[in-house]
Amino acid sequence: MFITNKLIINEPDRDLYRHLIPPRLPSQYSGEIPSKVMRYRNGDVTEAPDFYWLRDTNSGPHGQLLRLDGQGGHVLDQSNMIYTGDEYKTFGVVACNPLLPIMVAEHDPLVSSGHWDLLRIFHPTNRPGLSQVATDNSRMGAGGGPVPYVAGSSPSWMPGLVPRTYRSPRSGAPRSAGLGGELPIILGLMALNAPREPGNTSVHNVFLGHNRIWRHGQWISTDAPRGRECSSLDH
Repeated sequence: MFITNKLIINEPDRDLYRHLIPPRLPSQYSGEIPSKVMRYRNGDVTEAPDFYWLRDTNSGPHGQLLRLDGQGGHVLDQSNMIYTGDEYKTFGVVACNPLLPIMVAEHDPLVSSGHWDLLRIFHPTNRPGLSQVATDNSRMGAGGGPVPYVAGSSPSWMPGLVPRTYRSPRSGAPRSAGLGGELPIILGLMALNAPREPGNTSVHNVFLGHNRIWRHGQWISTDAPRGRECSSLDH
């Protein structure tokens, strides 16, 4: 199960070169707009209507994934306490500008301060052409460190998931063998395909319904994401 919440930024930071970048401190955000809770199973995404996300800032910065029973009450665990789902991983993914098209934070920006870094790609030597989105702390196999370009040529998911500024500079690059790596980052890249809006309902059309863009485990759009239209040079 996963959620793709929209961060509300009060004021962006700037790097040494005066480029706008996401804030590092939780106090520089005014909250989030949660998405529905969604479940990925057997290549497709469905809504998980018995789950919902709650971040009660009065009791602490951490959010909780809660579950409801058939009568609308909270499901309890074996200790007779309100059941909360276990967290797998939390990442922040933001579209910035043409020089810093995608930045990633390996933490919940509303909980702890931390560094945002440029999206990087790991190239496993045993899978030529496979691009794996990663951070320096990601578990990686044999290969060099993550780099700011994809492993293969002519990937079908560019510019839909990764901007064209990430195309391989190698003239002899093998044919693209797909996109993998940190799943939360990939989900964030998918969410950027949702059109810009004050709320966060359009993101559901990326994953749910008859017109969803990710279906049967395949990304079917060849268009540049509307959610990062001012953050790339794809047009």
